[in-house]
Amino acid sequence: MEYIKSKLSDDLARKIIGNQEKAASYLLQLNNINPIPSLKFKIISRGKNKGNKILDLNTNELWKAVVDSWDYEESKKIIREIFKETEKYKSGKEANGAMNLLIKEWESLKLGDIAWPFSQGAFDDFVQRINSEKEDGLVKDNKVKVAAVKYRRIKEINTVRNDFIETLIFEKNNNILPTLNHRRGVDFFIDGISFDQKVAKSPTGEFKRDFKDDWRKTAIEKPELVAEYLYKYQDEGRFGADPRLLVVYIDEDVSIDKIREIINETDLNNPIEINFTYKHKVQGEKNYKVPCFVILLHN
Repeated sequence: MEYIKSKLSDDLARKIIGNQEKAASYLLQLNNINPIPSLKFKIISRGKNKGNKILDLNTNELWKAVVDSWDYEESKKIIREIFKETEKYKSGKEANGAMNLLIKEWESLKLGDIAWPFSQGAFDDFVQRINSEKEDGLVKDNKVKVAAVKYRRIKEINTVRNDFIETLIFEKNNNILPTLNHRRGVDFFIDGISFDQKVAKSPTGEFKRDFKDDWRKTAIEKPELVAEYLYKYQDEGRFGADPRLLVVYIDEDVSIDKIREIINETDLNNPIEINFTYKHKVQGEKNYKVPCFVILLHN
């Protein structure tokens, strides 16, 4: 967990702002509000931008200026405005039209229900299963072609939906500071605390197995239990006990309007506390406690 209300590290500055161009824009805007004595400028002497004043800082000086001049409240306002100029934000704002088009194309191709034809990374198993069927080669080829098209299109649909979800989350709470550089580990800071957004296709197979026919009802009624399972049964190679904002699909075919309704009703100010036990291969069982937000997408 990382906290940025009181101070900022060089690494977090780069995670949040992303690149030198955005850092320069950020510093100029902050300087207009709170003058930064360490900033150095030069005047462009030629070309179409002749006469313009620009920052004259090397890379280290630039990021040091970001760190030294950090003002959480003012910095948050500026970074939120810069985020509104990103393609991710613009894609999220245009999601209604894009999603409607993708759904119409899906229906015109007669692909059936919007559902994964095979799990990510399980294409080889899927093909082996098709090959074991007692049908001729052309029928098998067609099944694989249709499944591949469905997989690609669901990935495309999910990209649009995920951008839409991030935009809704961003607009839901003015105290959310988004990162402009999407490096693994931090997507948002909420009230100064870092949160990594994770999207899950389901509450886990273990959850469905344990709660059998009642898994869907149980998940909707107990989101904290869904979060516990997602932490508890995560892959050890990507293990983390960091604060997370979990977006979990209970139903795959959730509409844009329903997603908007769910997020509008979600409390993004007060995280829930998750206690879970993880069985490490080498360290054995360890107990963890972590703040977490859970958004369950369901019809």
